[in-house]
Amino acid sequence: MAVLEVNRFLTELAGLYEKCKEGTAGKAVTLTMKRSDLKPRTRRAKAKAKVEDKDMENSDDEYSCLVRAKHGKRKISTVVSAKDHLYFLNACNTICKAHMDALKRRDKKKKKKKKAKK
Repeated sequence: MAVLEVNRFLTELAGLYEKCKEGTAGKAVTLTMKRSDLKPRTRRAKAKAKVEDKDMENSDDEYSCLVRAKHGKRKISTVVSAKDHLYFLNACNTICKAHMDALKRRDKKKKKKKKAKK
């Protein structure tokens, strides 16, 4: 899984949704977001970082967001900086809304019948 640029990630994400509509390699696209400071740490560095984190709890470090998407065995990811997060979220929201036309409505009648039987 390689880290792509933001715009490349968005185009690849749209492609994953298109493949999902075709029905190839799975039925769902999974999108995850997580805060990241992008500092790879070893065990010793983690121990030192815990001590430093206690000392620097109110530091103004700028965090970034790690975004991953998966469809079947295909995985893509990107890192979004704090200054670009509004642009990315708007673009990602537009892509997701555009490809949600295949959703089916749930039948609420079945739930009501099950509750009535109990």
